[in-house]
Amino acid sequence: MKTNSDPVNTAESESFAAHLNERERMILRSIVHNYILTADPVGSRSLARRYHLTLSPATIRNTMADMEEMGLLSHQHTSAGRIPTDLGYRLYVDDLMQVEELSEAERRVIEATIETSPQGASDMLDTVTGLLAEVSRMLAFILAPDISAGTLEKVELVQVASGRVMVVIVVEGGMVRTIMLEINSPVSNSDIAAANHFINSRLAGLRLADIPRQINTRLAGDSRSANAIVRLFLDFPDRIFSIDPRTDVHVGGARHVLEQPEFGNPDRFKGIIELIEDRDIIVHLLKQRPEGVSVTIGEENVRERLRDFSVITSTYRHGDATGTLGIIGPTRMNYSKLVALVDYASRLVSERGA
Repeated sequence: MKTNSDPVNTAESESFAAHLNERERMILRSIVHNYILTADPVGSRSLARRYHLTLSPATIRNTMADMEEMGLLSHQHTSAGRIPTDLGYRLYVDDLMQVEELSEAERRVIEATIETSPQGASDMLDTVTGLLAEVSRMLAFILAPDISAGTLEKVELVQVASGRVMVVIVVEGGMVRTIMLEINSPVSNSDIAAANHFINSRLAGLRLADIPRQINTRLAGDSRSANAIVRLFLDFPDRIFSIDPRTDVHVGGARHVLEQPEFGNPDRFKGIIELIEDRDIIVHLLKQRPEGVSVTIGEENVRERLRDFSVITSTYRHGDATGTLGIIGPTRMNYSKLVALVDYASRLVSERGA
């Protein structure tokens, strides 16, 4: 599976990949696998034993030293084993990794969870977020589809109390948004029915993003625009039809990611807590992701707070709208398994929302 990634680091990793010999490729792949599994720096003797390499520890050490000079490995002190650098992980993801097949049992659980999730879009996304977090043991997130790019199917007006009307905005593909409007003057059932019919006849079929600038042309200049509810639509189109993306991001799995040994470090622990609490960072991150499956590793992430993390995302579709889901965790993560998980979940969510 081809994944999107940082173009600069990808070009650098491709350059290294073209010059690495088979021994170097085998050792780098083995180091990444071992470090992902154990979270311990990898030494030459343990590497030779665990992977039954037909190379002497001295040969492995020399090869590891060469790859450290290339910037693919690092170590904290002289006697320590090596760990992959961000560039080492990038070369692994781009050139050495074989994407794992999810097991039949895992696919069945994911399919059943998504298939039986609540019909409401928000409830479904909460369910999928929890599922991703549970399976990956990482921080999972889903950015709801940007329904401002969707087409208005209909508006439904429901009087819930004297002076209060609930506006239900239904976008083609089934996405729904609700908002409460306060009305100073009393309105009758016939007023609501008339407003409902008039608004739908003039606005249905428009993109939500286009409605605020077209609403005066569409609704004004008609006697029915004097209706109190219609006047609210004319006076506050941005409030009714504009979407705050921070309210549409679902995050889960904090307790799972905090179990990772990397977050025993107080600074890293503080960093992941700040990330969990600051939805703006996650929203900004997801808004910038390319379509398809994308992997960014450590320093490739533009935001400073994400420099210690890797991010795997995939876009999904819900009707005409596009959303993003994925996971955040330490750079030491099982990329081959998690890329498959994120890709599979996004395809099932797209099928559910089609």
